[in-house]
Amino acid sequence: MQSLLLRSVARGCRPLAFPAVYRPLCVRSAHSVANDTVHFRESRTPHPLKAKPWEQVGYEKREYNDRYATTANHIWSKEEIDHMLANLWQHKPQTFSDKFVHGAMYGLYKTFNFITGYKAENTPVRAVEWRLIVLESFAGVPGFVAAMFRHFRSLRNLCRDHGWIHTLLEEAENERMHLLTCMKMFDAGIMTRTLVISAQVVMTPFVAALLIVKPGAAHRFVGYLEETACITYANVIHQVETPGTPLHGAWSDVDAPEIAKTYWKLSDNAKWVDVLKCMFADECNHRDVNHTFATMSSDDPNPFVYKHQADAIKAWRLDADGETTNLGCAKTLGVKSTSTATV
Repeated sequence: MQSLLLRSVARGCRPLAFPAVYRPLCVRSAHSVANDTVHFRESRTPHPLKAKPWEQVGYEKREYNDRYATTANHIWSKEEIDHMLANLWQHKPQTFSDKFVHGAMYGLYKTFNFITGYKAENTPVRAVEWRLIVLESFAGVPGFVAAMFRHFRSLRNLCRDHGWIHTLLEEAENERMHLLTCMKMFDAGIMTRTLVISAQVVMTPFVAALLIVKPGAAHRFVGYLEETACITYANVIHQVETPGTPLHGAWSDVDAPEIAKTYWKLSDNAKWVDVLKCMFADECNHRDVNHTFATMSSDDPNPFVYKHQADAIKAWRLDADGETTNLGCAKTLGVKSTSTATV
């Protein structure tokens, strides 16, 4: 009926006059047509009990909310993170390409340490802030470039991708969420922004060249990159939890930003160190994923597809039940030895 009215007006005709008894029916039909492909939870149709997130008081004023769609990431538990912190591992290069990208990555790592003034003991707070911003902007490049290459390959060869694209895009978005979280905590000066742009200019063509010549080497390179990120985060977490260090004095009692609480399903009293632990766990996952991809053929099915599905189900259930992960439910800081881990 609505389409008939619109066509009549477009032709310059006088709209048909429907009896008053049918007009409410017409309105309801038009409303249902507008929402027939949208789930009730996602539509703007009001809930009779005002149970939808956008109907809650102050929803539009939140710093971050579920209307900003992100792919479902893994929601880490305290037990998972403790296991990862106690079991850091590094891949030993086997082939010539492994050794080449390993040397290139750790050469960049040592140069990066020198530029940012990073050291393993009593690290200055500003050095860590600068380092995390540049690191996350740098780490967000390879996943997206690799996903783009596989997307074009799928289109060019008229064939399936076997599930790799989603994992690579999830990795890229996860790194970007790390960066956005850091930007809620730190300020980026002109030098930091210059270094971010420079790193992106260098990283993008380098990863693209590796993907063209030897895709496995590109994933191995990213695996080594994530190893350095794991080392950095583990060391930073240790210092934050160790009394007497600059990082403990600056960050030990800082609350987690709202964006992190929403993304990782943290409790309201979560601390910044809890966020650092989630970011550390994400980097460990990226390390394992890329070292796995480095051993696979391009046509092998992605072994992480079911993991993404499980992550999405877990996140949905936590939201539906109004629950959070058990990380950050209580103050996580404990008294540790004054000795600091080395890298």
